[in-house]
Amino acid sequence: MKEMITLNLKTIIEKVNKLELSQDNMYQIVIVTNITLNPYLIPFLKLNFSKSNIFTNVQILHFDNYINEADKIKNSDFLIVLLNFEYQYPNWYNDIISKFTLEQFEIHIIENCKKIYKKLKTYTSCPILWFGYENENFKRTNICGSSIEITNIIDIVNVRVYELLCKNDLQIDTRHLIASIGISNAYNNKNKYRWNAPYDQQMIKVISDEIYKQYLIQNGITKKCLVLDCDGVLWGGILSEDGIEKIKLGNEGTGRSYQDFQRFLLMLYYHGVILSICSKNDINDVLQVFSEHSGMILKKENIACFQVNWNNKTENIRQIATILNLGFDSIVFVDDSKFEVESVHTLLPDVLAILYNRDTIYDLLSCFNMKSDLNSLDQIINRNLTYQTNQQRERIRLENTNFDSYLEALNNKVDIHKALPNECARIAELTQRTNQCTNGIRYTTVEILAHFENPLYQLYSVYVSDKFSDLGLVGVIGIDDTTLDLFSLSCRALGRNVEEKMIKMIIDKKVTDFTFISTGKNEALRNLLCFYIMK
Repeated sequence: MKEMITLNLKTIIEKVNKLELSQDNMYQIVIVTNITLNPYLIPFLKLNFSKSNIFTNVQILHFDNYINEADKIKNSDFLIVLLNFEYQYPNWYNDIISKFTLEQFEIHIIENCKKIYKKLKTYTSCPILWFGYENENFKRTNICGSSIEITNIIDIVNVRVYELLCKNDLQIDTRHLIASIGISNAYNNKNKYRWNAPYDQQMIKVISDEIYKQYLIQNGITKKCLVLDCDGVLWGGILSEDGIEKIKLGNEGTGRSYQDFQRFLLMLYYHGVILSICSKNDINDVLQVFSEHSGMILKKENIACFQVNWNNKTENIRQIATILNLGFDSIVFVDDSKFEVESVHTLLPDVLAILYNRDTIYDLLSCFNMKSDLNSLDQIINRNLTYQTNQQRERIRLENTNFDSYLEALNNKVDIHKALPNECARIAELTQRTNQCTNGIRYTTVEILAHFENPLYQLYSVYVSDKFSDLGLVGVIGIDDTTLDLFSLSCRALGRNVEEKMIKMIIDKKVTDFTFISTGKNEALRNLLCFYIMK
């Protein structure tokens, strides 16, 4: 077994070295820790980040010396804090029994965490990922069982640390990571006593995976739309054969797994995922299930687009992409038919096609990388209403061959005004989720708020509405002196002359230059900005 692990590590390092040939601009990751995490963590991280064509320079700083490494922390793009409780407080159990009261020890630990966090915040404004404490390798349970007593101090401290963190920073539930692989797989006592490396290779891998996952979440790198079959996915049975009365859907028996899956889908919806239906069925039958079946968790208003007919599913997915104005690489398709999944995979290779299985579906949908805070319900409702009425807009467009008459018939309205502090969260979300009509700059809420303190920085919000719905805040412009620093417009607002109005305003503001980072999809905007700004 040891030889196999060594071979795997060697293979990983070889792959990473090949990837990094001639790479100059590295993403800087700094890890502050009190344990040994190598030889595994750096290769795992480099390999993970290479999936997004991000090449990393990972530096591990020992906790005892991190204050002397301020320059490295200042230059970091992502700062990780991983402090092992047992190594930081080796006599903690005895101290609680003989030296401190429980409350005194809690205060002592929390104050230490507060000092560490404040010191790190003076060094860097980059996101901090703080791994919560754990003591799962503490052997008391072998003699006392798993009752909750003073060992519960870990949970109390983690909650207090969570309350300390700024909005831009995150705490990871290390105990959950250990639970995902099992305590016996998380630790390696031989390495602990030989190299101060208490975690096994499996645990190091899940730590690496979590760091990469949080990078994707922080930067809005995620799939956007989930397209769902109905029969065998949202409910058991075949609706056209069994009828609404006999499909399997409810809170017990075989119908419970489908209801649980719908609860998960509703959670995705509240986190901003666009839900659509692609099913070979009669549309009236499907809508009847959504409106009348007592076991349904999802409702009609949660679905942005219904493509329910007997047509080819690949064509229906094309139609969904057109209606929602999304690229195929933003779409995930779930079906219980292997034939349908393979067909979509072959004909629409950019769509991620997943075969539904009750026991694996949740892991497969980890391709969605969503922030833990929920989207505004009003914002979600407005967005879905926009998508649901797009077919009506399309009818108006076909009736008006002249573009200006189309906008007039649509009663299209664009409002651009100076941004307000309470709009910062939505503005940050726009910068992170927009890949097409954007100059590629991504900002966090904290970074957007900081622009309000800069007298040379002008930040503008763009709102759009029409006769069918209020699209809400769908665009943002950021001008730093005479440089266009930020330009983002949601794909929902494209094709309405909004980007032209935004560019006209930029020209009026005497902008002479612009910042641009390629997303792989925003070349058209770069050409447009070059034409109007650099001419």
